[in-house]
Amino acid sequence: MTTQVKQTNPFLKKLSDFAQAAASQRYFRAMRDGFVSSVPFLVLAGLMILINNVIISPDGGWIAGFVNHGTLATWQELGNKIINGSLNCYSLLIAIMIAYSLGNSRKAESPIFCSAVAVGTIFTLMPLVNAVVPNGAEKAVEVGGILPFSLLGTSGIFVAIFASMLSTELFVWLSKNDKLKIKLTGTVPPAVAQSFNALIAIIITLVAAGFVSFGIHQLTNLEVHALINKVIQAPMVGLTTSLPGFIVLCFFTNLLFALGIHPSGIVNPILEPPLLTAMAENSDAFKNHLDIPHIIVLPFRDLYGHIGGTGSTIALVIAIFIVSRKKFNRDFAKMSGPLGLFNINEPIIYGFPVVFNPLIMIPFVFGPLICFIIAYFATAAGLVSRIAVYVPWSMPPLINGFVASGGDFRNVILQLLLITLMVAIYIPFLKAYELSMDAEVVGAESEATVDDDDFSDFADFQ
Repeated sequence: MTTQVKQTNPFLKKLSDFAQAAASQRYFRAMRDGFVSSVPFLVLAGLMILINNVIISPDGGWIAGFVNHGTLATWQELGNKIINGSLNCYSLLIAIMIAYSLGNSRKAESPIFCSAVAVGTIFTLMPLVNAVVPNGAEKAVEVGGILPFSLLGTSGIFVAIFASMLSTELFVWLSKNDKLKIKLTGTVPPAVAQSFNALIAIIITLVAAGFVSFGIHQLTNLEVHALINKVIQAPMVGLTTSLPGFIVLCFFTNLLFALGIHPSGIVNPILEPPLLTAMAENSDAFKNHLDIPHIIVLPFRDLYGHIGGTGSTIALVIAIFIVSRKKFNRDFAKMSGPLGLFNINEPIIYGFPVVFNPLIMIPFVFGPLICFIIAYFATAAGLVSRIAVYVPWSMPPLINGFVASGGDFRNVILQLLLITLMVAIYIPFLKAYELSMDAEVVGAESEATVDDDDFSDFADFQ
């Protein structure tokens, strides 16, 4: 069936070829590697936010009635320091990882220099004066010689992406020019030789970043961060956190996966940075006891439409146990189903298969979109809590809904309802798929019988 679909549908083949080419594009790969590598920092930050604001918060935390409020406030200091080392410097971490990955891709002599140059570039692009609100004050004052966490955290993601890519490209290009290398004679340690080889390339790259930052400020009276936020980041956050934009991007995510192409290198670089920014804004509001601004953030996708993995395939596994008449399908579900508890569903997608299986592709692609719409309006109506705590994609369903909502069981109930809905959506398509399998078997047996009859006729003729 797979081969036939690929051969007879030129549109799907062209789409598959385009998506594979996009996924192999070095900039998408670098962003994918950077975001995947940064997940441990986000998990740690989410855990600390949950502990600080749900468990040990002096204002209504789970243990607030058992421990002195002053003690709890002191304990929160530890969590805040850890948040500073993870979420509040996230754009810096992303820049380091993207630059290192891109440097490897460009065959840089020492990719660690690419990361160092990216960090230097980000600091070069920082404003010299920043507005801060002193403790106990109501109005902001302009202060020099400081860097606010607001620019180093998730609000600086787009600056980090552009800075790391552009600085790495320029640095690698310059560092491969032998005329710009300072070659030391005699026996010198390799680290010393590498640093002198890269010296002029580093100088030119950072000087160029300085001219860019200075020129933008002089021409627009805006700093780089403010300009990128106004022109790129804010519109992208608005697009991806709106229901129509989010649905369109998730449609392509599901479709690409159904065509056997992992969407992490294609859609995720567009979808994830603004949704991470929105997630950080939600976490900040939750931490400061303010109204949570966004309904759609990055974990929204995993909580409500990708339960058990892309396509909510945990519902497909449940549907197999309920209605499947095929022992092979049931045995396969027993083997691959437990992985769905950790949102790992590649065995189902490629082994069941979902890929190029027209009957299963339909609920796989469109079912989650229905779930997203239901979850969006349920959240907008206040029936469930908005997502305030970052949870990783691998956290088991139901648990992730409880944690991400800051401990609201209503979100867990919504997840259970959506799983039930997806099971109901999958069942008729699963039945039709198994009927088509029976038809293929009957057709194969008929062809075998015809072939045998033809052979016997030939034998009689002989």
